[in-house]
Order: sequence, then structure tokens, then C-alpha cells
Amino acid sequence: MPPAPRVEELLRSHIASGTFPGAVYLIADPDRILAEGALGMAVVDPERIPAGPETIYDLASLTKPLSCALLAVLQRAEGRLRLEDRLADHLPGWDAADERSAITLLDLLLHRSGLPAWDPLYIHAADRETRIARINRLPLARPPGSEVVYSDLGYILLGFALERAGGAPLDRQFAERVARPLGLAALQYRPAASLKRRIAATEKGNRREMDLAGEEASRYNEWRTGVIWGEVHDHNAHTLGGVAGHAGLFGTARAVHALAREFLMPRALIDGKDDLDLFRTDRTPGLSQARAVGFQLATTPGCSAGSALAGASFGHVGTTGTSLWIDPEARRIHVLLTNRVHPRFQEIDMNAVRRAFHEVAATI
Repeated sequence: MPPAPRVEELLRSHIASGTFPGAVYLIADPDRILAEGALGMAVVDPERIPAGPETIYDLASLTKPLSCALLAVLQRAEGRLRLEDRLADHLPGWDAADERSAITLLDLLLHRSGLPAWDPLYIHAADRETRIARINRLPLARPPGSEVVYSDLGYILLGFALERAGGAPLDRQFAERVARPLGLAALQYRPAASLKRRIAATEKGNRREMDLAGEEASRYNEWRTGVIWGEVHDHNAHTLGGVAGHAGLFGTARAVHALAREFLMPRALIDGKDDLDLFRTDRTPGLSQARAVGFQLATTPGCSAGSALAGASFGHVGTTGTSLWIDPEARRIHVLLTNRVHPRFQEIDMNAVRRAFHEVAATI
């Protein structure tokens, strides 16, 4: 496919200034890839490997819509659950007596459960049951349903509930229900060791999470110290075996595009307009963010979509430097994958980069 010169000029400037070592981008409509390219390096430490169209990235929080939310809707279509079900109905151990007992699966999908954004669960809890108990004891950030609080913890719980309702681990459900029907071997949890040299590396050690954990970090002796390469960057997901509802999925830009087409023009997975609308309709009106099931909507003030995409656009981003936005009015898919945390995390306004990317990509 042809490159997009203005997009590549933008990305090269960020590579040169150290925003990220490399990037792969893809711009498409439902039927064809309009432009794609790969620039810079997928790995700079401990060796140098260029990025290419087949480079596999840690998709980080793109896992939430592309795996967890999608599996929730597919299980709903099978009658295994209702999105309005209480979390307690599907997750033994979630037995809080306070207002969190009413949290629903839909609340988790929309980030309106009131649960806090993050916690170093691995410091306090070794297994699934004790992690559920730990989240159950954490103070709520807001009353359930009152505000959008983006929460990794909510999607971790949702992943646990989907495993129970679906009768299989998330990675197996994703492989069997999503990747295999679409022929997407390049979209997976826990990539094989043989794929390592195709995978973009992330952070050297867990410095970012150590900083977030604060004083508690000194109580934990299992931080990774080498370059995280070929395994999930997020440490909550890593200590769950690399498979979780909030993070853990890896993929190429082409594989992300192939799955994204299902949210634009369903062909194999999503059954009917009602299910499709779940991913595209604002279900948090009046709150600070416009949220659909799994996705943020472009009408959210200051989001990464920018002004070039229609207000009906929906998308998601990942901490490692990944981004997917779908514009149903222009019938366009925009994928930008970077490893902005490699070899170290630095404070960067990645949403500004994404908005600039959409500005030039929308002109193609």
C-alpha cells in the first residue's frame, strides 16, 4: 500500500525528537487499506530492530474494547449474560454490602462503576480470589453511576466474570470466538517466544509502576528489571499470567484494522444493529466522558480523536502508545501503534500526537 507523506513527516519528527522510537500506521476504509507505513525502530535496547508492517505491538488498553467488551457482547448474544446483570451475579467473592453490590457489567464496560482507576494488586494479593477481595475493600472513587472514572480495576473484574460466564480463559475465548473466525493469528494474548524478534519492546523494568506504587513499591520484590520484550508491559496483567480484561492483547496494525472493520461493517462476529449500536452509542449522557460499550466517543472534550474526526467516531488508546479510532461517517479506520514507553517511560502528551495524526490522516 502507498505511504502517506504528511503522516510520515509528522511521525519522523516525533521519532527524531524522542517521543517514541518507532511507529506503524494504517488508514483504511471498510474494503481497502488506503495508506500504511512503518518508521523508526521496534527495539533499541538491547539491540536495534527496525519497525515494519508486521511488527507486533503490545496493544495495552486496546484490549478493553477489542477483547473484553467484544466478548461481553458476544456472550450476551448467546444468552450467557445480560449487560444489566449485577457483577455479583457472575463473580463469586464480589459480596460487598455497600453500594458497590449494585455495580453491573454495563457499569464496568462504561467505566461508571465508581471503582478507582488503578491499584498495584500484585503487591497485596497473589491470586484471583484475593485480588477480588482487595478491589472490594478499596474506597470508591465516586458513587456508582455518578461519573466516568476510567478504571483498569473494573475491566480486570469484568474479565474474571467473562471467564466464568464463558467457561474458559479469556485468551482461549478470544482465540476461538474472535481471532480464528477472522483468520487473525497476529492478534493474540501471550505471543510465542518464537515471535519475540517481531515484537516491539516496551519499558526497561517496571519503573513507571514503581513510581505509581509509591512507598508500597519497596515492599514488593518481584519487579522486572530488564527490557520488557515479548511479554505484556502492564504488571497487573503480567502477574495474572499475561491474560486480563484490561491489558494483554498483542497485534499488528493490519490485524487491528481487520478486527476494527467488524465495528464499522460487521461481517463475521457482531450480530445485528442492536449489538453494533452498543459500541457506537453514547450511554453516559451528562457525564464528563461520552462512552459506549468498550469505546470512548469523539464528543468527549479533549479526547485523542481531535476535530478532524466526526463526533460519531469511537476509539480507544493504550499506555504503550497505541491508538484505534473509527469514523463511521467518513467510513474510515485509523490505527497508530507506537512503543512510546521504550526504553523508558516519559511524560509525553500522546493525545496531542494522536490528534495531529488524525488531522493529516483524514485528508487521505
